[in-house]
Amino acid sequence: MRKTILLIAIVIGAVSSSCNKEKKQKINMGIYTIDLPQEWKKINIQGIDSDIEAILTPSKDTIISDYGIYSQKFDETNKVFSREQIEKYKSMKMDTHNLFWSNTPEIDQAQGTFLEEYYMYDSIDNYLAKFRVSKKNNVGITGISIDSLFKTNNRLTIYSKNLNKSEKEILMNSFYTIKFKK
Repeated sequence: MRKTILLIAIVIGAVSSSCNKEKKQKINMGIYTIDLPQEWKKINIQGIDSDIEAILTPSKDTIISDYGIYSQKFDETNKVFSREQIEKYKSMKMDTHNLFWSNTPEIDQAQGTFLEEYYMYDSIDNYLAKFRVSKKNNVGITGISIDSLFKTNNRLTIYSKNLNKSEKEILMNSFYTIKFKK
């Protein structure tokens, strides 16, 4: 647990202290604005049951902004088993290849040890946001989720998959520039 907290603190420190001298642009994303590098471009995407906006990075990664009732909550978990449970399943000829095991399965499951991302909370423009930060560069999701935005049942989720280190840091810093249109 202490290692996880320390690593999250290091990630936040690196992100907040990263020196990015690129020129920024304020992009209107409908219900909010966000400051992003000028090379990042807003693109049109059609949503079905929510407000969808998107940003394209120079490396052709897409950052999705989804505002609606069905937006992601970032509540992923991985079931973690004890060694004894895994051995029992193997003896029953079950496929255990994609199962996670641990000497302390309850603790590791509660702490998200086997997830590809770290999770934390912070505030953005006076709203509580759940951050999801990939543990490795080029693997996993980096984003935020804000539940019950504007005291409605709508949720805002902004995320991208498999960002490189530089774009992940830029996106994390940009989250703190978000200003909601109240």
